[in-house]
Amino acid sequence: MTLDAGTVWMVTSAAMVLLMTPGLAIFYGGMTRAKSSLNMIMMSFVSMGLVGVVWVLWVHGMTGGDGWAGVVGNPAGDLGLTGTMAEGGLVAAAYGATFAIIAVALISGAVADRFKFVTWCVFVPVWTTVVYAPLAYMVWGGGLLSADGAIGARLGEALDFAGGLVVHISAGVAALVLALLLGKRHGFGVDPGHRPHNVPFTMLGAALLWFGWFGFNGGAAGGVDELGLIWVDTLAAGAAGMLGWVFVEWLRRGRPTSIGTASGIVAGLVAITPACAYVSPLGAVVIGLVSGAASALAVNLK
Repeated sequence: MTLDAGTVWMVTSAAMVLLMTPGLAIFYGGMTRAKSSLNMIMMSFVSMGLVGVVWVLWVHGMTGGDGWAGVVGNPAGDLGLTGTMAEGGLVAAAYGATFAIIAVALISGAVADRFKFVTWCVFVPVWTTVVYAPLAYMVWGGGLLSADGAIGARLGEALDFAGGLVVHISAGVAALVLALLLGKRHGFGVDPGHRPHNVPFTMLGAALLWFGWFGFNGGAAGGVDELGLIWVDTLAAGAAGMLGWVFVEWLRRGRPTSIGTASGIVAGLVAITPACAYVSPLGAVVIGLVSGAASALAVNLK
């Protein structure tokens, strides 16, 4: 059997995106107080286990195929990936699974110190089923927001190349809602014990996220030329996001911080994700700078 280059790159990209979730665990774990760090890390790791199973059982079927009113696919349409196996689409299914995993894991940072582990284990499959799967179907699976969908055909399709809407906006909104519902951590901002306990962990996590992001954005590339643009845009936006955040910290505090540096990288990467195949490298720099600076200014608003 001979594998084509596109298949090899998709498999490699899926592995890189899967590595992002442990990277996220370290990124978040370093930001929490020491007594909460292991629970924070476990929330990301158990997301890999739970989503990995429900994706095979029913969630993948909900992201494609014949849908219900253009909103979501049939959860019984591809049980156990039997249909996908017959059609030879397991590589794409594997790549999609890694997106679903990190999407829900992203939310965990908003509930630090305020979510029991068992509650999180219930939340993960429920959110993946009722929020992530419908969005993935509507944008990528031929649903309402796609080019032929009821909304997309009239107002224009949702251009989300690598998950800005399906992954980052959905996770960000869920995180904000949970943070508002749960309220502030007890003693946060007063008790020095709530300070990040391991900043090198957070920096290492950011590095792993940046590495994985080249697979996150690049795995959907259709050609070599497109992949080159995506790679450069991902590099440029992450770098510019870091500089934008650092610049704001320098103006406000007189010095940059390590946490701000790591956060700026992630802000730039998040911002470029939906547009990584559509803008020039210069555009990626602008997007990164604006997103890094804006995020640094907005981080305390809530």
